[in-house]
Amino acid sequence: MNNKTLKIIFFILLFVLIVELSTVLAATQFLGRIKHAAADETIPPEDEYFITDFTQAPTEAEEATTEQQEDIDWGIIEPMMDDNLINILLVGQDRRDGQERQRSDSMIVCSVNTETKEVSLISFLRDLYVQIPGYSNNRLNAAYAFGGFPLLTETLKTNFGIVIDGCFEVDFTGFVALIDQLDGVDIELTASEAKIVGGNTAEGNNHLNGKQALTYSRIRKIDDDFQRTNRQRKVLFAAYEKVKTCSSTEMLFAVNSALPYLTTDLSNSQILALAWNLYPLISEVEINSYQVPSEGTYTDRVISGMAVLVPNLEAIQKVLVDEYLPLSEKGEKSGGE
Repeated sequence: MNNKTLKIIFFILLFVLIVELSTVLAATQFLGRIKHAAADETIPPEDEYFITDFTQAPTEAEEATTEQQEDIDWGIIEPMMDDNLINILLVGQDRRDGQERQRSDSMIVCSVNTETKEVSLISFLRDLYVQIPGYSNNRLNAAYAFGGFPLLTETLKTNFGIVIDGCFEVDFTGFVALIDQLDGVDIELTASEAKIVGGNTAEGNNHLNGKQALTYSRIRKIDDDFQRTNRQRKVLFAAYEKVKTCSSTEMLFAVNSALPYLTTDLSNSQILALAWNLYPLISEVEINSYQVPSEGTYTDRVISGMAVLVPNLEAIQKVLVDEYLPLSEKGEKSGGE
């Protein structure tokens, strides 16, 4: 190999290196707009608290129910593993400007099977009564307030066997901005929902802006939290329908505008790896929508003054394995890290 050939190879390698470094620097600057969760913001167990649902003394029946918390059979839940599965936890936080971290208003696991190209959106209701590692049993949404992403993901794993690969959180201001950035979403409203959403909405299909989509996502008084979480998943699906029709340039602009409103526990390199795996699937995935607990897998109870949903954890995990999670082989799971 002569000197001229060596020089050509050298300059080609140098060019490739410069392009790669430029790409890394651009990506780093791009992802620098996202917030990264602090790992040490926790509430000491001795400072834990309970949000009760009664403004007056409980009745005798309520007191009797409260005493029954010790008879809950938690069982032993094995973590569910699948090499083709990516579980991303989406957290909506009930926080206003100037407030510290609050309880999670919504918790949705986005479970993606990169092999089968299936996606499950699984809402976990905030009133689920669960074991919170290191703390007393409490509502599921208390885990986020007490220990952020680490405690919430550990709580999901302990109670339901769900292993989370990464988390993203958005507060109400960010939610409105994200929907507006997509130029709104199309949602089918009932007459009762339209009355609450307001504006020019009516029964039937409506184009909602960010503020209206947030109001729609938070509706609870006309039915219950089960329907509220269903509305949240409908908004996510509608947003996905908008995203998959965007050009690469439009999508890049939307993502760039959205990043300042997001908080994550993933590093920049982990986010890039996640995007690399998921971007090719955007236009062809099949999305299914579920919620935990499902009918017949919980009981309504009053515990420590809280109206909660006591889950049958073994029954719920069976539903997760057999129906909800897009596992490569249905009905099979393996424990371990």
